[in-house]
Amino acid sequence: MEPVENERAAAERSSARTPVSNTERRQRVIDEIKRRIVLGELRPGQRIIEADLTSSLEVSRPTAREALNQMARDGFLIQEAYRGLRVADIEVDSLLEIARVRVALDTEAIDEILDDATGERMARLEEIWDRFESESHEADQLAVHEAHVRFHRGIWEAADNYLLMRIWPVVEAQMTIILAYDQFTRRDSGRAHAIHAALMHAIRNGDRARIRTALNVHTMDSAQELALLVSGAADQG
Repeated sequence: MEPVENERAAAERSSARTPVSNTERRQRVIDEIKRRIVLGELRPGQRIIEADLTSSLEVSRPTAREALNQMARDGFLIQEAYRGLRVADIEVDSLLEIARVRVALDTEAIDEILDDATGERMARLEEIWDRFESESHEADQLAVHEAHVRFHRGIWEAADNYLLMRIWPVVEAQMTIILAYDQFTRRDSGRAHAIHAALMHAIRNGDRARIRTALNVHTMDSAQELALLVSGAADQG
């Protein structure tokens, strides 16, 4: 038994010495910025201080810069000449425009799921929904947010549409910022779950008119309500 234990110990020591790749470090920076946005620690329009990231996350400036540039490409951040990076703002016009586009893209994904005669895509969506059900009532705000985003990504994944998955990072960026603001201002997880349950019920029934209505309630109505909140906050400011 001793040689086996020695081999195991050597393997553990070797694993401990394995350096963390730049890709992993870059992803750690991205995940941390997303976390701060979701929890309201970084608000729309707030500047990102690169030096703070390098210090708090113990990463090099090139690694932090790569992560920030990636997030700017995906739409989480806005690059301004001579002023650096800031969290993307929530603007009423773009908020409603994004909602309209999302309804169209979600409709396409759901149509492809329903048109699958094998039922495999619907089965995958049911698995995604089961996970959402188990996670959407968490007390942790970050966990609830991630469950929400994962459910919508799951709809697109179940559709098995290449183009949808290619543009997902940009959609996720907008969803993250909008949902973070929504959760921060309303904090109504019960309402969010009920809207998603109505959408899933319509998909199961295969009634495309009801699906469209459920998507409008979920996305367009929510966007319009949030637009009023954003407008009100701007007026008070």
